[in-house]
Amino acid sequence: MKKRLTSGGRRRYRSSRTSMLALRICMWGCVVPASAHTDAGPAPAYVPARYDVVTGAANRQTVLAGFLSGGSVADLAAVDVDVNGGRRLRVFSFVDGGWDQGVEATLRPDVSFVDVANINGLDRLIAYGAGRLTWFDPEAAAERELAAVISDFGGTSRAEVLHVDITRDLNGDGRDDLVIPHGRGFQVLVQLSGGAVAAALKIGPEGGLDRVYAADGYRHQPWVQGGRFHEVDVDLDGRTDLVFWNQDRFQAHLQDEHGLFSSRARTFTTEVTFDSDDPAFLAAPQEVRRRRLDHQLTGAKQGSVLHSLTDMNGDGVADLVVFSLTIRSMWSVHSAYEVYLGAPTPDGGIVFASEAGSAIRSDGLPFVLGPHDFDGDGQVDMMFTTMKFGFFKTMGMVGRGMLTRSVRMHLEFYRMKGGVYPDEPNATRRVKGRAPGVSGQKSIFHPSVLIGDVNGDSRSDLLVQQGPEELRVYLGVQGPALFTRRPEKLTVPMPSEEYTWLVDLNRDGKQDVLMHHPSTTEPHRVTMLISR
Repeated sequence: MKKRLTSGGRRRYRSSRTSMLALRICMWGCVVPASAHTDAGPAPAYVPARYDVVTGAANRQTVLAGFLSGGSVADLAAVDVDVNGGRRLRVFSFVDGGWDQGVEATLRPDVSFVDVANINGLDRLIAYGAGRLTWFDPEAAAERELAAVISDFGGTSRAEVLHVDITRDLNGDGRDDLVIPHGRGFQVLVQLSGGAVAAALKIGPEGGLDRVYAADGYRHQPWVQGGRFHEVDVDLDGRTDLVFWNQDRFQAHLQDEHGLFSSRARTFTTEVTFDSDDPAFLAAPQEVRRRRLDHQLTGAKQGSVLHSLTDMNGDGVADLVVFSLTIRSMWSVHSAYEVYLGAPTPDGGIVFASEAGSAIRSDGLPFVLGPHDFDGDGQVDMMFTTMKFGFFKTMGMVGRGMLTRSVRMHLEFYRMKGGVYPDEPNATRRVKGRAPGVSGQKSIFHPSVLIGDVNGDSRSDLLVQQGPEELRVYLGVQGPALFTRRPEKLTVPMPSEEYTWLVDLNRDGKQDVLMHHPSTTEPHRVTMLISR
């Protein structure tokens, strides 16, 4: 895409005429019933249109996507801090086949994090700072009051505005609710009709960690990545409730007929044992992903944690999942992902089996545990990313690391069938992590691994970064193999994994790839691969 100045002096970024035509066709003609893609034929090819947008120079910059101007293609919002500490916002909108810089404004100086939420049917940039939530009005280029609420979530520097995912439809009414991290828990604000929000409900355990989630990275998802709060129907009335573990029991805030959650929690217990409800209690997978070179692991090398509370087998009743880890040495690493099936009780509750109904066992060091539904059958499938150890494997890994600064990692995919996982993975792939070997940096940079439907056939596709200049796409197929054996290869510069994500940029039901290329010496860039 070439950059040029229009007659009005605005910057405009365009792709080739072919890409422009393809995107317009996608926007206007890609509405296809899901049933049209359920046959067992070959997966449609993936040949995306590429767009590049320069978002300006800054030491640190946060990029978000949302339909802020109400168009059919998402806008890009770039937020950074100038030399005087001012919070600068620039919005790039899609006009005549390219993204133009339109609105430019300054947010209040105390803004510490931002997100995009749908408020009263419109996407809005949400800003938090000093006990105030506001939404940005692009027509007036000004902030509007939304709610007064306190959060202690912050980054490491005043010279950065974080992207913190605080939006989630908790009660299933189709409206974005807000989950604001604070201390050991969250303040929950349910969105009402007309765009107002209900009074904040504070939920969280009485003891434990001082904070629910440690801020480390670029895009923060404290509700999901913290792993300590669960959305399940506890009383089996068809409504989702909010549940967390409080020292020795579960506490549930039940949803009422108005979509609000009770301030008084209902408690229940389980015979299933685990050492903690905090995934960070163990040395893996969270800590090994964040570990810096020369830093020792501080998490437990042996123990078990409550991993999730969700309906795993699609029977409408929540199940309990425990993840356990044992690290005796580099040569002896074992983990288990065990599912304890839930069953309804006569008094309208849930009881969990005392023995695991299914389990995935691994002898590799886990880096990622990713739940997905690859085949759309309502059961939770799993993706594991691991490193395999052994004398010869380790010697080979050390040799490759010294020569290429890369390490080999394994993706393993387990498809649940009839509530049971197979003993061996349904599919495997190898990926390369990067080991820079620089003191103070991450010891291993995990490559981007994304799951989503990018070609519109209603099947999950696998996108894997292969080095700094290549993206490999394994399209989803029907059956136990899950993905095509041979990938489609795209040559495109790729940033680190935290700067790469999937988002539907033109509301055609297909996931698009968005990549933010940060730089301290050149203007930041955004690359988008839009599915055709």
